Amino acid sequence: MRAVRWHGRDDVRVDRVARPAAPGPGQVRIAVAWTGICGTDREEWRHGPLFIPGNAPHPLTSAIAPITLGHEIAGHVLEIGPDVDGLRVGDLVAIDPNLFCGTCWWCLRHEIVLCPAYGALGFSRDGGLAEEVIAEAFQCVVVSAGTDPASAALAEPLSVGVRALRRGRLRLGESVAIVGAGMIGIASLAAARAAGAGRTIVLDPNGARRELAARLGADLVLDPGAPDALEQVRDVTEGRGADLVVESAGVPGSAATALALARRGGRCAVVGISARPSEIDTLDLAVRELEMIGVMSHVWDEDFAAAVRLLERGALGADDVVALRLPLERAVEDGFASVGRSDLPGVKVLVSPAVRA
Repeated sequence: MRAVRWHGRDDVRVDRVARPAAPGPGQVRIAVAWTGICGTDREEWRHGPLFIPGNAPHPLTSAIAPITLGHEIAGHVLEIGPDVDGLRVGDLVAIDPNLFCGTCWWCLRHEIVLCPAYGALGFSRDGGLAEEVIAEAFQCVVVSAGTDPASAALAEPLSVGVRALRRGRLRLGESVAIVGAGMIGIASLAAARAAGAGRTIVLDPNGARRELAARLGADLVLDPGAPDALEQVRDVTEGRGADLVVESAGVPGSAATALALARRGGRCAVVGISARPSEIDTLDLAVRELEMIGVMSHVWDEDFAAAVRLLERGALGADDVVALRLPLERAVEDGFASVGRSDLPGVKVLVSPAVRA
């Protein structure tokens, strides 16, 4: 079968590989419908190995490069291994990619993203940029009939937004400001609106992304570079600032912008990852008793399952955010190269083995 494989930095190829073996106990074999490409995939392509085990086997999966990429996966169940309940052949499923040991101190506290052996499909084991993938049954959340499989592939990024709000302790009616209107920022907006947020504010320097946020229901969209941006945020939050700020831009200076937008005693959930350190004003952090909260990925039975239910209800859909739908053969040239481009009409690139070049 065809698969998009990471061989090394700047070396990602569409290879011919053997189809997966029959699923083992607790596993299922999935025919991939759609897989998203995100900024982390692009970083592995250009600057990896970051999460990919490039030089030594992964401690949990024993996998080592080359690895099939792709962690934002939706597909149909082809084959079910022993000891699997709740899944049937033909089911449309969204796959939470996270892998963890299940026995360490963090896993026993259900803090699986902190597991020292943490990994993920598409990085630590072969992922979904292929015709088929093997997944653990617990990773597979059944998606209701009638849901677009392309929309189901948005479950992974949407679940990051869900987790940002969960970690940020969003309460009904609270105001939310989102710095950065890429896929995770848009996902955070959709999740915030569905969770009953009050005012929703999105800041992004790109006009097309601000227009997208406005179309998807943001109450206020702003260019963070505008001289009156902070004043406008305070104007719509009764002079205080946002109760919760989600920093999803991951660029130098965005963390400081996020803190400035928060009210006294407010919270800032930091999702965006930057390769360069950020400077923050710790005096301001202390005096205004602000909270900075790190957000990493999602948990399968909390954030991911909730994201699937939101997709089923139409809180977000592929037609809202997808910029490109590509065949597997064009994943590298047209897919990885397009992630993050500001001139596209959307914020997500999807790839399908069923689409022909």
